[in-house]
Amino acid sequence: MRRVFLIMMFFVVSLFVGAGISGCKSEDKIDSSVISTGTNVSSEIQNENENMDKKSYAGLEDVFKDTKTITPDGKYMMIVFGANGCPYCEMLKKDIKNTPELKSYIQEHFSAYYVNLSYSKMHDFKVGTKEDPKEVKVSTAQLAQMYDVRPTPTIIFADPNGKTIVNFPGYVPEKQFMAMVEFIGNGEWKKAKDQKEINELLRDFILNQSNQS
Repeated sequence: MRRVFLIMMFFVVSLFVGAGISGCKSEDKIDSSVISTGTNVSSEIQNENENMDKKSYAGLEDVFKDTKTITPDGKYMMIVFGANGCPYCEMLKKDIKNTPELKSYIQEHFSAYYVNLSYSKMHDFKVGTKEDPKEVKVSTAQLAQMYDVRPTPTIIFADPNGKTIVNFPGYVPEKQFMAMVEFIGNGEWKKAKDQKEINELLRDFILNQSNQS
C-alpha cells in the first residue's frame, strides 16, 4: 500500500515538473496591468472581509500572519492560497495544526500567509532588496492573478527577497509537505541551476524523505 502511495506521489510531482509550474508568469516582475490604484469595496465591507479572512486560519494565528501586509520580512516566504468549501485546504491546515514538528519548522523558517480567495481585501505587497525595494497595493484577486493561482490550495514558496522558488498547485500529505518546507528552508533548492532542476530536485527530495519512514 505504501509503495502504491509513493508511486502516486511520484506521478503527481512528475506532472508538476512536466507542467513547468514555477511562479509568476511575468518571471517574478510585478505586472502593472493587474495593479489597481484603489478599490470599489466599501470600508465597512472591507473591514468585515478582513475579519472573516482571519477566521480562515483560526487556531493557526501563531503560524500565519495578517495578510494586510505580505512580505518575507527576512525569512523565506510561504503563501497558501485557499478558499471556503475547499476540503484539501482544511486538510492542509489540520496537518500543520496537528504536527508540532511541521508547525515549528514553518514558524522558524518562514513568513507564512494564508490568503482566502473567497474574500476581497487589499494587501500591501512588499518584496525586493534594500537596493531595489518593490511595494504595491493589490487586491486578493490581483494577488492570485500575479501567481496564476488555479486550484486551491496553491502553495507559493519564495526567497527572502520575495522571488518565487516553487509554485505548487494542490495538497500533499503531512510527511511530503514537511519534505517540501525542508527543501526550501534548508536551502536544498540552491543546488539547482535553473527552475527545471529545482522541480526535479524537489521531486527527488520528497521521494527520498518518504522512503526513510
